[in-house]
Amino acid sequence: MITKVKSLDDLEKGIKRLLLENRCSFSDEEVEMLEHCIMLIQQAKVDQDLNLVIKLLGNLCKLFVAGDHIKNFFE
Repeated sequence: MITKVKSLDDLEKGIKRLLLENRCSFSDEEVEMLEHCIMLIQQAKVDQDLNLVIKLLGNLCKLFVAGDHIKNFFE
């Protein structure tokens, strides 16, 4: 199921749900990247820093490019 992210809170909840469901058989490195993204989201919400959001998007892009198996989750 694809949903629209309306806020950083939605993005954080979605990432946490992905980690809990673990349908994609994430590698340890991918789990670490997603956990780092959660940390960036939490920090961006507190600091209201656009640079952190840009860094977060960069990390998510790396994860999706590196993880071909993730594409199957969204089909």
